Amino acid sequence: MTATVHEVAAGVFACEQDDGPRIIRQVVIAGAEAALVVDTGLAGSPAEGILPLLERLGLPPVVLLTHPDGDHVAGTAEVLAAHPGTRLLAGAADLPLLGDPERAIRERYARFAADDDVPFTAAMAERARGRFGAPFPTPEAVPAGHAIELGGRRVTLLPTPGHSPGHTAAFVADDGVLAAADAAMGRAIHDRAGNGYIPPMYAPPAAYRETVGKVAALPVRTLLTGHEPVMDATGAARFLAESAAACTRLEALTGAALAEGPATLMTLCARVHTAYGGLPDDRVRDLALTVDGHLGDLVAAGRATVAPGPPRVFRMAP
Repeated sequence: MTATVHEVAAGVFACEQDDGPRIIRQVVIAGAEAALVVDTGLAGSPAEGILPLLERLGLPPVVLLTHPDGDHVAGTAEVLAAHPGTRLLAGAADLPLLGDPERAIRERYARFAADDDVPFTAAMAERARGRFGAPFPTPEAVPAGHAIELGGRRVTLLPTPGHSPGHTAAFVADDGVLAAADAAMGRAIHDRAGNGYIPPMYAPPAAYRETVGKVAALPVRTLLTGHEPVMDATGAARFLAESAAACTRLEALTGAALAEGPATLMTLCARVHTAYGGLPDDRVRDLALTVDGHLGDLVAAGRATVAPGPPRVFRMAP
């Protein structure tokens, strides 16, 4: 695993590793008495970044898990082994899936396997298990707007739902630094060459739009996402505008895909994937959460109907 650690603002460190064609990032925010670790990466990530950095800083950690995806939480057991008794924090809505890889795989990664035709094979499940690492204790729920005191440095934990219901970001207001993980996803998560790799994944759309607007309203001078290059204020504003525009476009493309004729969720994802463009051919199923969210809005508005299936079949309302 190729890894780098660099200081992106005073006492704020980005710990980055390769994950296939993209990067993954954890953030360490150091105070005089403790350090907030935002996400723990994949299994093996802490040994490459977080743990040597904490040893060098001589600080005990507090860990915030932004959301229950393997590339953000799989190193947690390793951090706990090195620092027993470490306080774990996460958004309340995500707690059921944190620390329990099998449940996370079943309810998040295989969410559309039972009622829809979105594939989730045994091989996919096995790969997901390898990316989740060892189980760990359920984190403590973070109250909205909770602040962590690190010794001369205060970090506010902000609810940023959309990519997951309990997604939580960390904001250092005095320095304008936001560790946002996947709170906003631009037009796509990019590979290291700047090519679109994974589409924006969120539901419900209203929550994601609200989060993007909330983040855009913050006085952010340094934006640290889970996978994109570090952004200054100008880059952050551009990225957040792209995130809002992508949501609007995906909403329109979902409606247009359904207007082509009745279809299952996977067929609609394929139609949206083609129209959206700029994504690898094997990333169609990654649109399921987002397309399903926009379909849910259409059904709620009376503009579409859904037959229960399985698989479910969506059609425009008569």
